[in-house]
Amino acid sequence: MPLVERDFIQDELREHLAAVRDTGEGRVMVVTGQAGMGKSAVLEWARHTAESDGFASLHVIGYDLEKVRVYGLAKRLFKDLSTLGPEARKERLGEWHGILGPIFGGPRQPGEAPDTEDVLSALDAVVRGYAKAPLIMVIDDAHWADPPSMKWLAQFAIQVRDFPILIVVSYRPDEYVPALAQWLRTLDDVAGRTATKLKALSIESTATVIRHRFPDRPVDDAFAEHCHHCCGGEPQTLRELLRFIESSGIEPIAASLSRHGVAMEQHAALAYAEKHFKKRFSRLAPDSRRLARAAAILTPHLTIARAVRLTGSSPEAIAVAAEDLYRQEILTSVDDTRSNWGFTHPLVRLAVYRYCFETNERNAMHHEAARLLRADRFSAQTAATHALKVFGVRDEWAANVMVDAARECLASGVPKAGVTYLEHALAELAPKHMRAWLHYNIGRALFVNDPTGSIEPLTKALEEAPEPGSDLRTEIVIELVRSYAFSGQLPKSIALLEREIEITPIGKRPRLYADLFMWAAFWEDDTGFASRAHNLQRLTVRLNTDGATTRTNYSLFALVAWYGVLTGRRLQTTTKFARAALGPEAANKERPGFSWVEEGWGFEIPMVLTLTFIYCDLFKEAHELLENGMAQLRDNGRQRAHLSYGHAFRAMLYYRMGRLKDAREQAEIGLEMALKLGKETPSQWYAAGVLIQTLIAQGNLEEAERWARQIGFDNPHRANQATRVLPVPAIVLAELRIAQDRHEEVIQPLTELGERLRARGMDNPAWCPWGLLLAEALNAEGSQQNKELARTVAKQAVARADTFYAPVAAGQAKRVAGMIEDNVNAQQALWDAAVALEGVGAKYEYAKALLAYGDRLRKDGHKPDAIGELERARDTAMACGAIPLQTRAAAMVEALVGATALPPVDHGRADADDWADEYTGGYSPFGIPHREEARPDADGDRCETWPFREGPTRRPDSE
Repeated sequence: MPLVERDFIQDELREHLAAVRDTGEGRVMVVTGQAGMGKSAVLEWARHTAESDGFASLHVIGYDLEKVRVYGLAKRLFKDLSTLGPEARKERLGEWHGILGPIFGGPRQPGEAPDTEDVLSALDAVVRGYAKAPLIMVIDDAHWADPPSMKWLAQFAIQVRDFPILIVVSYRPDEYVPALAQWLRTLDDVAGRTATKLKALSIESTATVIRHRFPDRPVDDAFAEHCHHCCGGEPQTLRELLRFIESSGIEPIAASLSRHGVAMEQHAALAYAEKHFKKRFSRLAPDSRRLARAAAILTPHLTIARAVRLTGSSPEAIAVAAEDLYRQEILTSVDDTRSNWGFTHPLVRLAVYRYCFETNERNAMHHEAARLLRADRFSAQTAATHALKVFGVRDEWAANVMVDAARECLASGVPKAGVTYLEHALAELAPKHMRAWLHYNIGRALFVNDPTGSIEPLTKALEEAPEPGSDLRTEIVIELVRSYAFSGQLPKSIALLEREIEITPIGKRPRLYADLFMWAAFWEDDTGFASRAHNLQRLTVRLNTDGATTRTNYSLFALVAWYGVLTGRRLQTTTKFARAALGPEAANKERPGFSWVEEGWGFEIPMVLTLTFIYCDLFKEAHELLENGMAQLRDNGRQRAHLSYGHAFRAMLYYRMGRLKDAREQAEIGLEMALKLGKETPSQWYAAGVLIQTLIAQGNLEEAERWARQIGFDNPHRANQATRVLPVPAIVLAELRIAQDRHEEVIQPLTELGERLRARGMDNPAWCPWGLLLAEALNAEGSQQNKELARTVAKQAVARADTFYAPVAAGQAKRVAGMIEDNVNAQQALWDAAVALEGVGAKYEYAKALLAYGDRLRKDGHKPDAIGELERARDTAMACGAIPLQTRAAAMVEALVGATALPPVDHGRADADDWADEYTGGYSPFGIPHREEARPDADGDRCETWPFREGPTRRPDSE
């Protein structure tokens, strides 16, 4: 059928093609019109014209059956990616393989959803790979597209001017689902004046089409006018009318109208109505009818081989039937080796699908189609679109396909879409014994975006779960516990785990214990924490840290270590379990590491293991675990929610190491990611807390205050959360208020925090230095000053730090205690602080210790030695980027030497990690060791990281 009366649209398309080719700027064109108006013909002309002009092309047609398939349209648009082998696909997708691999046929990633925006960015990158030369993208029948694909297409269209791409889209304006409305409007807006609605053909154009159909016959104008009246100028109705005229032997002349005019009008009006179409269908041969039904089921995956399997006919019979249906203008091709084939128009396919199946025949054919497509290695979603059309058939295989399809939706970043598959399986397909499994998967699908909404299906799953100790029941409990936790109901999580442990056989309890202790470690109001920590030690006392092989055991080791940090258990024991969590040590001293993405486990345990290494001052281990974890998260498509924590932890590590510029950068990245996920995202507290601490160290108090107010650190109702956050919000706010000389405001909050932590056995200044900050505030000038109480509090903090025995905590505590003392013990305490911190890698704390020690030497009259230590404090502070600290040290040096000692800030030098020693012999003038490596311990079995040799403060011999 010729393309007539579409000159205006063709001219527009030619103009766009020329503009894209000549300027490299992309364009968008939208063609709309009701069914049968010729949209597909226009788009086909556009594609062939572009290809003849040197354009590469991508094209796809929407199909009614596939509109529920997540990214189904996008996957078929880039169908060549699905045909690649695993290695070729990985190379083609590059850095986006972790996100897009599961969508384009790669193995399903572990059960966490990638961020939707990252999936869209990855698809953008795929298109850019095609657009190295001018490209035309043709999307026909977009009203049947799946919403995720259309969301991506619409958002990409907004930025298409940056690429040599012409996007041409067609859709029926009265047939799209509400979920597509926003994205189709966006395409219309981007297209602007080229959003074209097709008009009906004129009488003249109708006559042209008729004469093209009957080139060897005279066509009267009156006959053409009657045809136009019958079809209303709709091209597809005209085509069907002309088929009827030809098959009925009607001559295209005016004289025929008196006899056939009414029949022609009735056929045009009722061509696709049930009674009329069934009558036409019944005249087909039996094999032709079977093939037409198979085609209606299998489109767009129709091939002769699949038609043979679905109909049970022979290949020869199918070939003959295909020829017949081609002549009857029902199918478009008879040879699938040369071109894709299907129905001549969606209206024909719809009529066959709706009206031409026997009772239950369509049900059975969809069921069989699901099996044969899965056997042909199509995705679970492709098979599931057919299983959605199967009713009242209890089939475990079909129900499992629905579960796999839901997992594909999860891996594609649209987990809620999987609920459609799962609910249908629950209602129509699943045997009774699968109900708990299906409820469980519904809960998992809902959890990603609605943790509270996931509680109901998971509760139903638990009610229908098998006996305690079964793997399924354990998985259900773990997921329900997680839902409670993320819904702000952490006490319910703990209570559920405790109940389940009681009724679970002893040998099946370790996994439940691991989750119990993990979530309890984050529960701020756990009044039973002390006994819980004791129970964890009892549970793990018989575990062999050298011979463990299961993820559960490694997780328990990590939790023992984290509880050791929270309670201040001795460092040697804590680090032993922390390292054991990384797996057995190989001959080269390397350990396998800890997976952040293992199926069935969250990333919370590797998260607390990272924190353990940070607070134990094992910066190398923390850095390796964190970098490996973030790489795993990226490779598995978890680009935003999870990585916001990763960047926050990086910032915490860098802050602890004194790399303030890097800490600020990472904190800002993590905070930006977290804020995009929503105002209540927990990771924003982690990132914002360390950002505020870093800003304080850099002297930017105004910005620190702004962030404290914006996030809510100054609001007790928001800052006092049920779930533990690090750095502790109350500590962050106290540091800010002390830096602002608002000491009186922190006395009561810190006192209450300390009382609460001591009551629970969690008083360790390594992770929560409430006592040190309280002592600083009590020692400061003002109405709140109480030097005696400040000394007492500081001494208690020193004792707790010595019990834990970590260098940074000990050095920080001794520095604060030494600054409060005003007697002969002060200098020794400050020397201890500087020695503890030398070589550990915590340069910011080291600079503060050197400054305090140098100031003490100055006060005690050791001017030359004071100058040396203060100069080291100044230079170390500058290396960190701690401007206030650097300025204070420089001012003290200047006052002592009577000359300008404040050098211009060398930012290149300040950002460098390597600083040449300025003193020979490895020691400063007053005896502080001055090396990169920590001083070896004379008593090696006390602690591998303790740097003192003969310092006055000794670690206790027992816990």
